[in-house]
Amino acid sequence: MSRARFPNYLLFCALLILVEVLPASAQTLPLPTLQIIPTEYSSRISPDAAIVFDYTTHFHVLLTNTSTAPINLFEEWNSFGYYGLSFEIKYPDGRTVHLVKKPRGWDKNFPSTVTIEPGGFYVFNVTFEPGIWENSILNEKAGEHGTRCRMQAIYSIESDKYAREERVWTGTIKSVERAYTFWGF
Repeated sequence: MSRARFPNYLLFCALLILVEVLPASAQTLPLPTLQIIPTEYSSRISPDAAIVFDYTTHFHVLLTNTSTAPINLFEEWNSFGYYGLSFEIKYPDGRTVHLVKKPRGWDKNFPSTVTIEPGGFYVFNVTFEPGIWENSILNEKAGEHGTRCRMQAIYSIESDKYAREERVWTGTIKSVERAYTFWGF
């Protein structure tokens, strides 16, 4: 190898090593997006999008990969991904409630992932069952016209040894905070 090419070769090797060492989140900008998909949209009865609750009804949160590269997410069945999704709810009386999943035991637990291709998405099926969530809103009583509040979804995965090993996206993203009417609790 000639002397003139040697510095270029070293620069190429250094860049290659840097790409291999950087966490996945640093390589997949822009950030994914997060969106709450309500169970019903506005109507004459409810001017806001509505989320209907009981112990079996669910709604969805959509995470979309807006980058040009695939991203890995921890799956929800294990402790590495289970606690990633949370919610912030703001009531008209000024209260703010942060809903997080309750601690639980694990029969099997290892860091498995799912890959989301560019432009692809991951759908979270959500129910606010009190057995799953701390500060469950099902403890609140809805009025005759439901309970109006503002809510946003938050997805957050911290960078740690397992996230780096599995090349998992890390960081925090939030959906747009929107008005919702909660019915059925």
